[in-house]
Amino acid sequence: MTAFDPCALTVLTFDDLRLAATRMGAPSAPATVVYVHGLLCDGSYWAPVNERLHSLLGGEIMQITYDQRGHGDSGRPDRRTATTLHHLVDDLDAVLAHATGEVVLVTHSAGSLVAAAYAEHRPTQAAALSALVIFGGAAEFPEFPSLPSRYRNLPTQMQRIRHTRFDSVVAATVAVAERRFRTLSRRLGSRAHLMCGARRGDPRVIADVMAAYKSFALDSEAAAVLRSIPTFVIAGERDRIVPPAQSVRLADKIWADYELVPGAGHSFPHAEPDHAAPAILHALEIAYRNEIDRTISGAATQGVDGAW
Repeated sequence: MTAFDPCALTVLTFDDLRLAATRMGAPSAPATVVYVHGLLCDGSYWAPVNERLHSLLGGEIMQITYDQRGHGDSGRPDRRTATTLHHLVDDLDAVLAHATGEVVLVTHSAGSLVAAAYAEHRPTQAAALSALVIFGGAAEFPEFPSLPSRYRNLPTQMQRIRHTRFDSVVAATVAVAERRFRTLSRRLGSRAHLMCGARRGDPRVIADVMAAYKSFALDSEAAAVLRSIPTFVIAGERDRIVPPAQSVRLADKIWADYELVPGAGHSFPHAEPDHAAPAILHALEIAYRNEIDRTISGAATQGVDGAW
């Protein structure tokens, strides 16, 4: 087994922003798992799952994590630039370009909306994915049942003044809110409803992304694309960010297999990697079967051509 030795990977976006990414495992592996984190988090969220899979598979697959723009160590766009779901889709596309072999996409929380937007704006590329694993995801903005109702329309309200003379007020408001979540995250660790990344995010990017998530909903055409991909939706029984009923609705829309993890909260993929790894392993099995089927089909086609 190869040692668990993550390598830094720099990904440049279409607008020349640098995304901080990490690659683990064989660089020419027959399959790659690409991870998409949720809001206020970063690629380090996946470290326990990365280590577990690396141990189980001996480093024979590649794993790629990355920090979304404005999060973690990734670049921050100009303050005047509005970050949209189109940006996040293009960023994911740039990351996927570094994958080899069959590709399994794994998302957590609002990262599921990035996958849905990818299916909407890049249907051909999305349909080529071998499998999709969604932890604590939804087809629309998370319901946040643990959050007071007066805060639920805050993303939309802040976006209305994001590019006005009150822009600095928006940035300050988001920074304060993130600081509170980050304090709770540090104090409660994996028991926190919403875990935060190691580094503070860009408040303007966070405000833009929250508003983009708030206005997004999985449409029928994107759902049809996702139905063509073997998909697994896994929810925590005690999730107070994306309640299980919301994940069930997503699974129903895209005809995905659904699993409820008893006693688990929103951050169980990080806190309980032994519960998260089997779903990804199952998705990898499907990916390997796809590769074998294509190899056999290609060999058969060559055989027929040779007979002619």
